[in-house]
This record gives sequence, C-alpha cells and structure tokens, in this order.
Amino acid sequence: MAFRMRKPSLLAIVLGTIVVIILVSLGTWQLDRRAWKLELIATIDSRIAEPVVDLPSSLDSDWDYRRVQIVVQVVPGSWFRFPGRTRDGAVRDVLMLLVALDDGRVVAAEHGHVGFGETLPPLPGSVALSGVLRPPGEPGFFTPPNNVSANQWFWVELPLMFEIVGMKPSGLTSHYLSPGDWRPRLPNDHLQYALTWFSFVVIFIVIFVLFHRRKS
Repeated sequence: MAFRMRKPSLLAIVLGTIVVIILVSLGTWQLDRRAWKLELIATIDSRIAEPVVDLPSSLDSDWDYRRVQIVVQVVPGSWFRFPGRTRDGAVRDVLMLLVALDDGRVVAAEHGHVGFGETLPPLPGSVALSGVLRPPGEPGFFTPPNNVSANQWFWVELPLMFEIVGMKPSGLTSHYLSPGDWRPRLPNDHLQYALTWFSFVVIFIVIFVLFHRRKS
C-alpha cells in the first residue's frame, strides 16, 4: 500500500517549523554548554595540580582555582557559619573567617567545621592557611538570603561580611579560600539533555507525518 500524505495547512507548516527550530536550538545550546563545562573542568583540574605558591599582590580570573598559602592574623569577630554542608561524609556547619594580610587586604577563608547546631569554637588569633582560591559567584535561584542575625550564611557574600565586622570594602579581595582538598562538583549531563531535545525533534516529525497521512 502506497504511503500518501495530505497537504498540511500553512499554519501547521509554520508552527511545525517553529517547534523544530526551538527543539534543535535547545539541543545545540546543551552541546555548547557541554563544551564549556568540559573546558572549565579541565581548567580547574590543571590549576589545582599546580604547586602551592604565596598569595600574589593582586588577583584576577587567572588565579581562579589556584592553590596558595598565607600566614595571617584573624579579624576579630569574624566567625561565619554555613549550615548544612557535607564534610567528611556527614552534614556539618562549615566555618569561615576573615584574615588580614600585611598589605592591608583581607581574605575570607574556610577554616574547619562543627556539627550541625554545635557551639562555635574560640576564634584563633592567627592562622597558617593553604587552600584553593575561588571566586564567590552568585546565589542560585533557590538559595535563601543570608541570615545575619542568626549567623547563617548560604552563599559567600563578601561585602556583607566586611560590613558585619566594621571593615571598609577597600580592603576586600575578589576571591576566598577553600581547603586544599577542595574539588568541584560539576555535573555534566549536557550530552544527555542534548540527545533528549534532538529525540523530541524526531518524535515531533514522526507525529507530524502520521497526523497528515492520508487514509485510503
């Protein structure tokens, strides 16, 4: 039996073309995101693998995810608590403090953790730190605002941290320090998403053809 189709309407052709373009664009966008993610992962891995160096006098994006070391004085009153972070296989509260460099700059640094809801330990006077420089980034869509009164921080908001301890933003550095064993958790499912969008294209075309198949 010969396969015949009835001519689709102009509206059906226009709408169908728009749907296909949107689906193909979404699939292509996911492939672009995959390439970007793979490049980012490779960059982070290569920079973390470099030797530990002293903190430079100025920081820019070329220092993202580099490992540095500092010996510094702790800024009084600068314990900041980040609840609900996974450390050592358990959910704990990560602690962050501010440390003052000899040149007047101040760096935020993760420094230990405590059990969920446990009392904060005494703030040290000086520390020797070695870790990975990270840009603060922006909070996600579902990230709650930082609760200053309860000392509950959900993202690294450096200007507000400076304000809490009464410091001027002029000394603020652009990066903060994570522990030396920090590694990124960057899911890379973009190929799967791209294949899903492209499969929708095939399914839509099949449905479009079957819908316009002429019955004998």
